[in-house]
Amino acid sequence: MSAVRRSLSHRVFATVFAVAMVVVAVFSLAGTAYVQGRLVSLAHEELDSQADVVRAALDSMPDDKFILRNLELGNTRITLIDTDGTVLYDTEAEADTMPNHASRPEVASAFANGRGDAERASTTLGEVMLYEAVLLENGTVVRLAQEQAGYLSILVGMLPPLAVLVALCAIVSLVAARRESRAIIEPLLEVDLDHPVRNVENAYTEMVPMLERIETQRQELKRQVRVLADNDRMRREFTANITHELKTPLTAISGYAELISSGMVSDEADQRDFAHRIFNEAGRLTALVNDILTLSNLDEAERDEAGSASDSVLGTREPVDLPRTLDTVYHRLETVADVNGITLSVKPQPAIVLGVPRLLDELVYNLASNAIRYNKPDGSVTMRCGMEDGAPFISVEDTGIGIAPEEQEKVFERFYRVDKSRSKERGGTGLGLAIVKHAAVFHDATISVDSTLGEGTTITVRFPAGDQELGELF
Repeated sequence: MSAVRRSLSHRVFATVFAVAMVVVAVFSLAGTAYVQGRLVSLAHEELDSQADVVRAALDSMPDDKFILRNLELGNTRITLIDTDGTVLYDTEAEADTMPNHASRPEVASAFANGRGDAERASTTLGEVMLYEAVLLENGTVVRLAQEQAGYLSILVGMLPPLAVLVALCAIVSLVAARRESRAIIEPLLEVDLDHPVRNVENAYTEMVPMLERIETQRQELKRQVRVLADNDRMRREFTANITHELKTPLTAISGYAELISSGMVSDEADQRDFAHRIFNEAGRLTALVNDILTLSNLDEAERDEAGSASDSVLGTREPVDLPRTLDTVYHRLETVADVNGITLSVKPQPAIVLGVPRLLDELVYNLASNAIRYNKPDGSVTMRCGMEDGAPFISVEDTGIGIAPEEQEKVFERFYRVDKSRSKERGGTGLGLAIVKHAAVFHDATISVDSTLGEGTTITVRFPAGDQELGELF
């Protein structure tokens, strides 16, 4: 009995410990990827904000170098680049010793489009360099660079807590193995659980009802096992679908990155194209997580009566120029619209709202993105902003499939899709309009939907009339 118990205990321990290690490994890798992705995303947002600040400072003063020498941006490196790509100033190196930067993707994009960004592997193992470049009024470009930890660096930093977790898993597995082996072996020594009816002939009469009950339970267990097997099959199918969705962009990112890192893509236009594709594929992976995080932050802000938590989670309110917000969203979505055969246009009028810039940007982006996604071939999407009856407003009009009257309230629910039959091919996370609703509530705004099936939809967000006084100050 003791030998059987020890053997069973060892087997249970090995199984439980192996499963625990797999779970730890999977969550460690997933956690590392998520943390690194969030760090890069936040760093890009920080660089974007810093670039706007630096550009505003340089455009307002005649002596660029004097301003740059006196700027304090922490660990952010600043480089001033002339119209021909010559480095005029750098916060970490002598400008005369630095090569021409005209061919750098982010610099070339800034000269061409007014703004550019890029990510490149750093010389430090496991680090990534992030770049953000903006065009100044005098034709020069200022570039900001920041180093971020890569997957390897983050994973190495997690090793100590992982070691403690492994030790705890080993202890828990050992205790669980001993308890389970004792609970399993004792009844098995008394009754043949696999074939309880076989014990009837040699059993006491009083034991027959118990053995028959065990047999009944055994048959019920078989049925439940079949049900669990079906559920497991459905789970595996779901996992396979998710894996497929994740594998496609990851494979593309890996392929593009390998081509760039190996030097096989030497043409500047191809490098920019590959970098753009990598950025788009990475965006697909993070879109759902970012949307869920945004909704979580909005929920927390709505529950916070004092408002202190909302400032720390979402950011402080400030005057936001709505035409500039619409223009930013237009530049981010014009390629998407063009690929889908949609004409995207902006018709702005002066309007300023006191709000959180990131939330207002997401509000406009999600409205426009939905309008493109659920449009018709050769359709159009028009973004507008301005003042109406003394109140600022934002509206997005499309010529898409339209929304039935009974669904116009439901479209703002989480994961609700109007066109369920084609939801997968249209893409999206199903959270865009939910974010729009919560962002509007956060800004004390109202949402109205004007839609006709088969003709199109106009969604308008109207902000409080009190923001008109703010607009007059600017």
